[in-house]
Amino acid sequence: MVSNLLDNPKLFRHLVEDLPMGIYIVDPERRIRFWNHGADHITGHLSYEVVGLVLDDVVQACDRHGNRLAGEQRPVTTTISEREPQQCTAFYLHKGGHRVAVKIRTRPILEYGDTIGGASVLFEEAFLDHQSSVPPMYGCLDPVIGIPSRRLTRAVMHESMAGMEESHTGFGLLRIRVLGMEEFRLKHGPQSVVPFLRATAHTLRGSLDEEKFLGCWGENEFLAVLPSASPVTVATTAETLFNLLSQSEVLWWGDHFLVESEIACTVATPGSDLESLLREMKPLHSSATTTAKAAGATGNSARLRG
Repeated sequence: MVSNLLDNPKLFRHLVEDLPMGIYIVDPERRIRFWNHGADHITGHLSYEVVGLVLDDVVQACDRHGNRLAGEQRPVTTTISEREPQQCTAFYLHKGGHRVAVKIRTRPILEYGDTIGGASVLFEEAFLDHQSSVPPMYGCLDPVIGIPSRRLTRAVMHESMAGMEESHTGFGLLRIRVLGMEEFRLKHGPQSVVPFLRATAHTLRGSLDEEKFLGCWGENEFLAVLPSASPVTVATTAETLFNLLSQSEVLWWGDHFLVESEIACTVATPGSDLESLLREMKPLHSSATTTAKAAGATGNSARLRG
């Protein structure tokens, strides 16, 4: 009975902990007081690790431009100060190093005398159905990275090219390359690059909706297909992904390494040749020319090549 549930705090807490969404509660100083299993799953941080800590020390969030949301920029801070609910989409840094797109809703917690007691935050992954973008016939995934293999990506590409000729509608194409892998592999061994590739793939997949395809391409490369995309849409998506990758990181033997990448993009139109498109694509964004990722910028991170 519902009445029995409401009269049983332990049972009620168990129900909230097992809800299929992330929920956490902070006090007016933004210290975490409650953290459910859904928050464990989405962020990779477990309740016993985070309860009692300041939110900014645990949940590192940024917007689509890569700007960090901390302190006064957080929606939960606005909720506490203005006593008004907020909602937005942001990108949380998973404990594994990749970015996760999340939809966030906050609510103020008012105590007796209308004093502010903190805020509750509900969040869930923005693209829960992203795997639906991979048709069943392309169900074979790369065993290491967990996304479609190069062979299957090539099949999708040829299918997209053929469909374009029939529909007379172009599509966007992104080529993403992780930088510094050769040097890192030589220095630390073949398996050392796997966390970087996984973090990159997870950030990309978690930032693309279900209509967009992502698969492996070269040894350190990925291809993304954006159906019915204009040049502006393709360029905007490339910029967003680059910003999010630049805010992703990998922990390797106690050091935090920022993921470095370059992204090239183009729009395929009827009559295009796949090999020519790939050969002529030039990087639009590249960490190799970005100084904001220099080693020591935060005191805790190193360049991938460092």
